[in-house]
Amino acid sequence: MKKTKNYILLITFLLTFLGCDLSKKPEKLPKTEQYEKLIGKWKVTNSNFLPFEHISYCEKLELNSIFEFNEYGELKIYKKGKEKRNCNGNQKFWIDKNEIIVFESDFGFPYEIVKLTSDTLKIKTERIPKYLYEKMTIQNAIEFTNKKIEFIKENGIIITLEKTKNVG
Repeated sequence: MKKTKNYILLITFLLTFLGCDLSKKPEKLPKTEQYEKLIGKWKVTNSNFLPFEHISYCEKLELNSIFEFNEYGELKIYKKGKEKRNCNGNQKFWIDKNEIIVFESDFGFPYEIVKLTSDTLKIKTERIPKYLYEKMTIQNAIEFTNKKIEFIKENGIIITLEKTKNVG
């Protein structure tokens, strides 16, 4: 009985393992006009709110941060243009109508596409950065932080990026 059980486990494992095509390359994004314009490295040149945040350890992003969209639907973000290591986790993206949807593990979030040309990307998020809630005192919650949160709720954070070939 024990041998039969072990054989069943072995056969299940082999079928599962052999059923996977390990040589399969990731699929490229469709060749649409929007994707063709979006693929590449983009440098943050302006924002109506600084620093802003991108989910997954990209806190307090400033001007000159880099968003890199590749042809396989992967997004990497660098806090500064010369950094070699990205701050976000393994994130995928796709375009759905007028939004860039970013997905990591088991959650996703949108950036509204305000403008997308071959050299300019303007995106909007309504995400309130975590740091605004940290180290809150009664004084700054009323006077300082509350104003910033209300600004984001009313306007969103609008980030302007320029496509670049030479980052840094």
